[in-house]
Parts: sequence; structure tokens; C-alpha cells
Amino acid sequence: MSCYFCGGSRIASIHSTPDRDVRNWSVGSMTLMRRYDGEPIARVELDTSVTLDVSVNGSCGDCVSADVTTDAYIEDIKYCPFCGEEL
Repeated sequence: MSCYFCGGSRIASIHSTPDRDVRNWSVGSMTLMRRYDGEPIARVELDTSVTLDVSVNGSCGDCVSADVTTDAYIEDIKYCPFCGEEL
């Protein structure tokens, strides 16, 4: 029997580390796909926000914030990262 990730939609939500009495939230997604040669790879996409304290020529700092999305690929996957089933 395959899990939801490897036998179903091939996309899963990535969540933050749960803290005590605090609910975790979605920080991105992991997608299982096939490379051009048929080998399985995982695409990991993370969403985060960045706040920068910017000062120019010694002037008072202003905070600048931006939402950032980054992605990466994990190659040479032999087993499903969720259930351990061979891909």
C-alpha cells in the first residue's frame, strides 16, 4: 500500500516545527516528479519573509521586509521520503 505522497497527488505540504501549545503552519511544499531521464526527484519550495534594517550614510535605519520563495531539487531518491517505499 502506498502513501498519499508517492501513490497520490505527489505533492505534500511542509510545516514548521511544532512548539509547545502552538500550532505549526505551512512553510512550503515538496513535490515528487520525474527528471527528463525518468529518475525521481523532489522539488522543495520554501516560503519565508525577510526583514532588513537598512541605513544609508549613517542615517536612521528603516526596516524593509520582503516575502521570499526559494526552491531546490533533491536528486537520486531511491525511497519515498514519507513511507519508505521504493520508487
